[in-house]
Formats: sequence, structure tokens, C-alpha cells
Amino acid sequence: MRADDVSRGVAARLRRQWPPLAAAVAAGLTFVVSGIIRHTYPFGDGPRSTNDLGQQVIPMYAHYRDILTGHGGDLFFNWSSGLGVPFLGDFMAYVGSTLSWITVIFPRDRVDLVLFLVDVLAIALAAGAMTAYLRYLRPGPAWLAVVAGMSYGACGWAIDDAAYMSVWLNGLVAFPVICLLCEWILRRRSTAALMVTPLVVALLWTSHFYTVYMATIGAAIVVVTRLLGYGATVSWRHRLTGAVRCIVAVGLGIALAAPLLLPTFDAVRAARPSPDAVFRPIGSLVFLARLMPGSEGVGTTPGLAVGTVVLLLALSFPFNRQVPARERIAWTATVVLTMLSLQIPITHEIWHGFDTPNGSPYRQAFIVAGMLVIVGWMSAAAGVRTVLTAVAPVGAVLLLYVETWHVRSTTTVSHRAVPVLVVLAVGVWLASRSPSWVRRGAVAVLVVAVFAEVSVSSAAIDARRSKILSAKAPWGDEHTALRSLVESAADWPTYRTAPGAQQTVNDPMLIGGQGPQYYSSTMPDLVSRQLLSLGFGYSSYGRATVDPRNPVVDAVFAVRSRVVVPPSGNARLERSDVPPLVTVRPATAWVSGDPGPFGTQESALGADVYTVPKVRGGRDRAVNVSDRRGTLTVAPAPGAGRPVEARLLASCTPGSEIWFAAPDFVGAVMVAGRGWVTNLPSAVKSPGLYAGAPMLRVGTVGAEGVAAVLIRVSTRTDLPAAPIGCLHPERLDAAVRSLSPADGPAVKVTGHGLTIRLRPSGTANSVVLGMIWIDGWRCSVDGGAGRTPDNRAGLIAIPTPAGASDVSCSYHPPGLGQGLAIGAAAALCLLLLGAVLALGGALLTPSWRGARARRPRPRA
Repeated sequence: MRADDVSRGVAARLRRQWPPLAAAVAAGLTFVVSGIIRHTYPFGDGPRSTNDLGQQVIPMYAHYRDILTGHGGDLFFNWSSGLGVPFLGDFMAYVGSTLSWITVIFPRDRVDLVLFLVDVLAIALAAGAMTAYLRYLRPGPAWLAVVAGMSYGACGWAIDDAAYMSVWLNGLVAFPVICLLCEWILRRRSTAALMVTPLVVALLWTSHFYTVYMATIGAAIVVVTRLLGYGATVSWRHRLTGAVRCIVAVGLGIALAAPLLLPTFDAVRAARPSPDAVFRPIGSLVFLARLMPGSEGVGTTPGLAVGTVVLLLALSFPFNRQVPARERIAWTATVVLTMLSLQIPITHEIWHGFDTPNGSPYRQAFIVAGMLVIVGWMSAAAGVRTVLTAVAPVGAVLLLYVETWHVRSTTTVSHRAVPVLVVLAVGVWLASRSPSWVRRGAVAVLVVAVFAEVSVSSAAIDARRSKILSAKAPWGDEHTALRSLVESAADWPTYRTAPGAQQTVNDPMLIGGQGPQYYSSTMPDLVSRQLLSLGFGYSSYGRATVDPRNPVVDAVFAVRSRVVVPPSGNARLERSDVPPLVTVRPATAWVSGDPGPFGTQESALGADVYTVPKVRGGRDRAVNVSDRRGTLTVAPAPGAGRPVEARLLASCTPGSEIWFAAPDFVGAVMVAGRGWVTNLPSAVKSPGLYAGAPMLRVGTVGAEGVAAVLIRVSTRTDLPAAPIGCLHPERLDAAVRSLSPADGPAVKVTGHGLTIRLRPSGTANSVVLGMIWIDGWRCSVDGGAGRTPDNRAGLIAIPTPAGASDVSCSYHPPGLGQGLAIGAAAALCLLLLGAVLALGGALLTPSWRGARARRPRPRA
């Protein structure tokens, strides 16, 4: 091949590839510029880790980096959080597989920078993928394809909803990629298309199954619309066979991802449920107002904005007679019906997998944004040539602009950017018949203006959102000091070190250690209920735990050291004597008869350490305390001022510690040395459901033997029948000594398992792990067959016969076996399909090839 032929080939390839690359760079830069404008991290002191990004995503990325660098756990199990919880569901829900690996490139204390780069790269990938799809769908102006792709990648949904929940951006990437893959299959009908598509789809579905599920539905709608829009020269047989090929390829891709998907689905089903949410559509004007650039309505309205220019082009599509009528009707109906589907309860359920979320009910809005970009491109590629095609969308946008001026979601950017971009867009249209230098100049101005509009819109959205949602500071000196403190006390797996919740509820993942704190939508319901029964507090419907800092809980779960931050602000370590993580106990479990969390703690410890006395009310005319049907009722007397103080009294041994356990009590408690402490604030949503209070140490029983708890109430309040427990320190010390022999078992922890070396005993015993029992654990004794361990007061217990010396346990996510079987079957089907297609191609005669080549192809 001659050199000039090679150079021409390279030039042609660059001409095809530069628009997607340019769109990717431009979209990523708009996100960077918006951060510079806002002076947020990493361009200023303003925090950008809003809400879930700071509380969940960043800690889980830090933990994922630890896994990849061999510093604890694996994808199956997380030893750090919640006293031991599965991790695969969290990985799929918060981390994803597409871009998360870049966390290993950076130091651990730059995890905030990693998440910023993940956002930039995901937005860039989405823009590039959409541009590539548009260019494949229709030939048209390259600069306009760049503008369209950039507008999609940085659409309102991407910035307002997904940028602080970074894994959602994988759905934004998946939609144009799946559309492109199916278009490739429809056009080429090649072996390569059928073999590559399942692999890419599998990668997408493991990047974030939730939003990629929505992207797959959206791509299916696009494919159906494409098939309906074909001209009469394309037979229905040709259309249907193309659709079947797409279904097979995408279906195989989803099946290939089954080893991760099925365990994740099981984890979601077993997760702590939140109350059923009822979807309520918003008003039409409020809905349509989100088409305006710069509009913000996170969690309540759909982020539909794709910029003024693309919106004008999308609105021109129904009037553009350069597009065949069949396509105009099909696509216009598709976009309208898809927008309506966001507002109709049954289709809303379908979009969300029949599980209405408690927040952000319009998580599928990026599909509508993508469709607006597609129809806008199709109109522009055909040419906006008539006055009606140009004037109608301008009128529609200006009408929407006026009508939505005072809608809450619009911002100053919405008010200022729209008229400017409308004028510039009209100017470019008018300049289309001018000399080339005028056209190029007008286009350049418009492209710069669109870039500026997207950038300032992103900044405006972030500014408005920051007033609603709180943000966590990036890693700094305080984080480093806390991590050093935790590492200085490390004694895992013999004992745990709890970092507390100084920065986030997920500090065990962010800072390090092995604490009880944990916050995740995939928290196993069994773990949540068991922790709550032990006296833990909670928020987010029980999906986030609040440590009671109780010595009995510490003894049960081997929490030997914990980080404490006193009012002075200088973090320090508190140490206590506790049994090790693995203890050997009698074969028969001792069960406490005490009520509430006091009895649950005693059963888990295997010793009687509390006295739970009968509670009576003090003599106070301003408040009445009565015990009715197992409930202690505290009610202000008629005419008494609010709030009133009520004294709860009980008889206990002098010197014992007084603990108060009333998770649903809204009010304050007098705590020795601290004054009035809020048990549960009145601002919580659905007390006892959305949030619950941990059990609280309120003081010490005096020499007179009276345990007195002073509370404040504003309305009639129901408390548990036994809200007070008196802890005997000497009994707890004796229980700890009995479970801490000098020659205790030796324990080794692996990624998702542990091995225990026992001292042979002449009697049958039970090996108890300081971990919550969940489905998925299998244990064996002395190399015997694996079996499900016993549940002893919520803990993992393995019965051992006399003379047993070795115990091994491992955790495998439920559903993994079925997932592996489905994935293997899908891989085999894909190989067989490839072999059949390759063999068929080899046997195809030239005459058949010619016949196939003469078949009409869909309009490109």
C-alpha cells in the first residue's frame, strides 16, 4: 500500500473520530469549569461531596481501594463495617466496575479527587458515546454533533441528580452505547456485532444495574422507534430479524453479568426495607420547567434540560418536512409518550423495577434527555430549511420561558441564558446562506455560547443544590489524624478498633478499623434488626446505625479500642477489656429473661449483667406516669406548661450504671456530666421509623439505691415498659474474664472467611463469633462437610465435638451459584453462536453473498 493511501486512510479515520473525542473533552471541561466558577474541590475550599457522595460513595471507594491493594476483605465481605457485612451489593450499588479501578492510581488520601475524576470521565464518556451514535445514525454537521453530545453528557439530570451519586452516571453512558450497538446490529447483521455486543452489555450491567436497567429500556424504545420509522423498502421480516438479533445480543450480555447481578438482586431483596412510597406526579408546568437550562430540582423534579440549542432543534423535529413523515410521527410519538411515562404511576413503576424510591422519583429522566438530543440531531442533519421549522420552536421555547419564569426550579441562568442562545441560534440559521467565513464565524460564536451555557448551568445547579443538601469536607488533616489513631490500636482479628462516626456514618470504610457504624441501602435486614434489638440507634429507616457505645455491646463484639472526640475536639482512644472476636462457650446457650435490649445483650454475651427494675413515676402534679398494658405512658397534666419534666424512678444496686432505652422517645434526657441530651429530635420524620435513638448511659445509682431518670416531654409519650436497665460492672468484668482464657483460639481472617485453631477440649462446645448471623456463611469442623452455622442470640455459632481442633468458615453471597451457572451457560451460548455464524459465513457461496448484498438496507 502506498504512503499516500495510508495517509488518506488515517485522515479519514481522524475525521470520523474527532467529533466524539471533541464532545467528550468539551463535556468534561464544562464540569471542570463549573467547579472553578463555584470554587469547589479541587479548585477551592468549597466541599463538593454532597449527601450520598460524601456519606456513602467516597467511603466505599476508599474501602474498594483497600481491597484492590490487599488491605482487608474482598468483594464478597466487608469486615470493617456493621460488625461484618456483605460487600458485593454495595459494590454494585455504589462503586461499579467501569471507572472505579482508577482509585488504585491515586494515594488513599486523594479519594475525593478520584470521585471528581470519575464524574468528569463518565460525563465525557456519555458525551462521546452519544456523539458517536448520532454520527452513525445520520450524517450531519460535525460541529453540531459535538454540541449535541456535549449537551447530553452534561444534561440537567447528569449534573443535578447523578454527579453526587457518581455510579448513576454509568446509566448515562449506557443509553447511547446500547443504542449504538443495536444500530450496528440492525445495519450490519455481522458476526462481529453479535459477538461484541454481549460483552459490552455485560460490562455496562455490572457498572450499575439500576440505571443501566433504565438505559436498556430506553434503548429498546429507541430500537422499536427505528424499526417503525423505516421506509417501505425495508420488509417487516428484515425488521423483525434485526429486532431478534438485538434481543439475543443484549439478553446474552445481561446473562453474562449474572454472577454479579443475581447475588446483588438477592442482597437487595434481603436489605432493610424502607416504607412504601406513593408516587405523586408533579404539575405539568413544573415538569416542563425542567427543560430550561440551569433549572434545579434534585429529588423532586426530572432533570430534562439539554441546553437551549438542542431544545430548539428537538422542537423543530415535528415541523421539519425534510424528515420522512413516517419517522416524524414515530419519533414525535415516542418522545411525547416517554415523557408522559414519567408521570403515569404504572409506567413509573416499570421504570423503577416496581420499587418506587423514597427520593428522586425521576431517576429515568436521562432517557428523555437523550431522546431530545436524538430527535434534535435528526432534524438538524436533515436541514432546518423552512421558516416554519425555524420559527415554531423559537415560539415554543419563548412561551415556555415566559410561563416558567416564576417556577421554583428555574434560576438566574435560566432567565439570562435562554434569550441569548435563542438569538444566537436564529443568527446562525439566518447566516446559513451567507458567505462561508460568516457562517463559520457564527457557528464558532454559537459553539462557545453553548459551552458557556452548559458550564454556568452546571454551576447554578450546584449552587442551588448546595443550599438544600449538606456536603462533607474532603480528606484533610483531621482524617489523617483519625486514621493514624485507629492504626495505632490495630489488633485485628483478635479485637476490633472502632473509629466512630467523626466524619461520616461509614467511617470504618473511610478511616479504617472495624466499627459498628454502617450506612447502605443494601444493609441486610437481619443485621439492622439485630443491632436495633441490641440497643443501637438508627436513621434512614434503619439503613444507618448509631453506636450506643455500650460496654456490653463492646464485649459481645470484641470492640477493644474506640476513637472518642471530647468537647475539647482532640480525638483520643478509649480502651477497655473485652473478650476476643472468637470465644469458646458451653454447647448449650444461656438465654436471658430480661426484656428489651438489656436481655438481648445478656443472651449475646452469655451472662446476667443487668438488673431491669420496675419503673414508677415521681410525685409531680405537672405530669402523670402510668403503666398500661406493657407500655409506660408519660402525659403532661392539663394546664401544665410545655415541656414538662418527668422523673422515672427504679430500685437498683448502688454503684450500678443507669442505662435508658427508649428508641422512639421524642424529647430530652438529663445525663450526668452533660446536662440535657436530646434522645430523638422532634424534626425526625415518623419517629421510630425514619430514625431511632440508641440506648443512653444517664448516670450511676447512688448510695440510696434509687435509679432516677429525668426526661422532658411536650406531649403524651409512650415508653417501653422497662426503659431502665442497671448494669453491674463487676458482673460484666467476671463475664469478660470467663470468655478470655490465656490459651484462647488462634484466628486468621482471609478475604471472605476465617480459620480458627482450637485447643482440644474433652467436652463438646460452641465456637461463637462476634459477628451478626446472616445467610451465606458455611462452616466446617476439622475438615468435615460445610454446614450453615447456628444462630446464637443473633451471633454466628459453630457446634464443636469433644477434641475438635480446627474450624473454618467462609461467606458466599446467596445467588452466586445460580449466577455462575447462568453466566457460564450464556458464555457457552455466545461461543456456539459465534461458531455457527462463522461456519455459516465460510459455507456461504459468492452467489449467496451477492444476494445478501443486494438486500435493501435501512435508511442511514
